[in-house]
Amino acid sequence: MKSRLFGILLFIETAALLATAGVAAYYHVHGGEQDLDSFLITAGITGFNALVLTLIGRRRKNALKIEDTFVIVTLSWVLFSVFGMLPFLLSGVVDNVTDAFFETMSGFTTTGSTILRDVDGQSHAILFWRSVMQWLGGLGIVVFTLAFVPSVAKGSRNITLFAAEAPGLSVEKLAPTMQGTSSILWAIYIFLTVACAVFYWLGPMDFFDAVCHAMTTTSTGGFSTHADSIGYFQSSYLEYVCAVFMLLSGISFAIYHFTLIGRFDVIRKNEEFKVYLISILVMTAFFVLLFYITPNFHGVTESQLADYPDRGEPIIRTSFFHVSSMLSNTGFAAGNSNYDRWGMLFVIPTMMMMIIGGCAGSTSGGIKIIRVIVIFKVIKNALKELIHPTGMFSVKVSGQTVDETSVRRVINFLSLFVVLFIVNAVVLTLSGLSLEDSCISFLSYFSNLGSGSGATGPDACLADLPTASKWILAFDMLIGRLEIVTVLLMFSLGFRRSGRI
Repeated sequence: MKSRLFGILLFIETAALLATAGVAAYYHVHGGEQDLDSFLITAGITGFNALVLTLIGRRRKNALKIEDTFVIVTLSWVLFSVFGMLPFLLSGVVDNVTDAFFETMSGFTTTGSTILRDVDGQSHAILFWRSVMQWLGGLGIVVFTLAFVPSVAKGSRNITLFAAEAPGLSVEKLAPTMQGTSSILWAIYIFLTVACAVFYWLGPMDFFDAVCHAMTTTSTGGFSTHADSIGYFQSSYLEYVCAVFMLLSGISFAIYHFTLIGRFDVIRKNEEFKVYLISILVMTAFFVLLFYITPNFHGVTESQLADYPDRGEPIIRTSFFHVSSMLSNTGFAAGNSNYDRWGMLFVIPTMMMMIIGGCAGSTSGGIKIIRVIVIFKVIKNALKELIHPTGMFSVKVSGQTVDETSVRRVINFLSLFVVLFIVNAVVLTLSGLSLEDSCISFLSYFSNLGSGSGATGPDACLADLPTASKWILAFDMLIGRLEIVTVLLMFSLGFRRSGRI
């Protein structure tokens, strides 16, 4: 059964590769680009392996167990990255496996870090493939399969498959079946992508750039067809459009579903949604204030001031765009948006937004606002218990009591997050990064933002990172996208003893 699922997943990647081959064929005819063979060969290799795995899986009718679902989800992301990196190698864009795997994992996990030294010089097919990777990874590879492959959706463990890949505290069913829920999510996702592309196209973007940027905006991935990202177009209109759609993609897709069916009472009670909106307003105002007051601070250099936006509307636009990009974990850059050059006063709140991220059930990364709400209420109850030792206090979010299991999951998640932070700080430092860069790099890559500070900041060339650091950060991208537990279960002693891997 596992082999068949892997086969189906690889058939989906094959279809995506063939679509990209179509783009390569068009630009081969109209522009003389020469990477069509790379995508056709990769599609052939991927499709052949998909067929073999599907045939093997047909002979095995045993039902999936809970443990199997975590294996499937984790390995599917690794398999997609292994086959997805082949076009980079075959076309000669990348000359080593480390960089090719890093670029591909960054794409599928919507992290958005790139090792490409000359993004603008790449072929249209390579740029399109980078965007497709992020779009497929935005909602999740397995969620896509559950939505569009009915035979998989009928599996006894499809809800566990969904939960192992979807971010958040628990699975929120929007329809009687998980296939129905997955279909609703993908319908919303496709609509947002099309709408975003149309608004981009109405501005200075051409059709190709509009489609590519729409895919990487709604997936909150951040890959661009240009090294200067959104700043390349020098358009205030595009910066506002991009900022709005990044924020829309950071909202739980359940909110859109309840809006469509007229359940505004559910939306009004949604505490996470309220905190998200308030955070946008507060952080935008905070950055506007910083831009106005920091020029008066001792120690602010002329070079930092030179990278500040002009006063008035440019400051408001830059602040709004920056907050949108960081809070949604997209990582797009606009004009005057290199926060690494603004100074540490701007870097610290940027890191805070990056770590927290957007809403559960969206395409954004980070630890999610809902977890922050829960942990603050747990702390609040702990303080109450000190004053009232005999009192019984429960955690309530959006007017509903959060069960003990969910609260425990939040605490476990944050505990694992702290442990991983310490371990990564050590191993990344040993791999050749400074301690400061190691800490910030883990936080940014785990949050699937990909733009840190210093060695992994906006000015850095990630191709120059030590080889060991790239593999460690690629692993951080994966555990961040699948939210720790799904991946770590693969390496647990119990799994290895049970022979599930």
